[in-house]
Amino acid sequence: MKVWDGYGSEHSMNLVLIGRFKQAHDASKTLSEIKALQDQARKDDVEFGILAPPEDQRFSEAMMELFRTLQIYHLGPNEIGQLLSEHAIKEAGTTLTLTTEETEISLFVKLFIEAGAKVEIFSRHDYPDEPTESGGPQESR
Repeated sequence: MKVWDGYGSEHSMNLVLIGRFKQAHDASKTLSEIKALQDQARKDDVEFGILAPPEDQRFSEAMMELFRTLQIYHLGPNEIGQLLSEHAIKEAGTTLTLTTEETEISLFVKLFIEAGAKVEIFSRHDYPDEPTESGGPQESR
């Protein structure tokens, strides 16, 4: 039997990001935008490799066109990889709830706030019984 003995900076954050929007339409629109960005990020990752060294990170022409179409002007190349990380988003009326083990969620926070959401972030490690209002059937991975 092999026993792993080592140290690392990786830690399961078990984060919950809740965005409460003024209207259900705003939540749905934001979820649609995230899905469109995620689809393009997957295409770009296959073609260019999203997780390139920082000095080589740049947007594809297709991603730039999507930004113009969606009128998104505040994301950086280093944030696009967050779309490819393991996460789930559930929609329930005026609420979007993202759950992830990752530490980097700035892309999602920016998109939620830009769409007018009131945002709450916490770790399930510290608040395991906190309600998330994520009972909706809509989920994005």
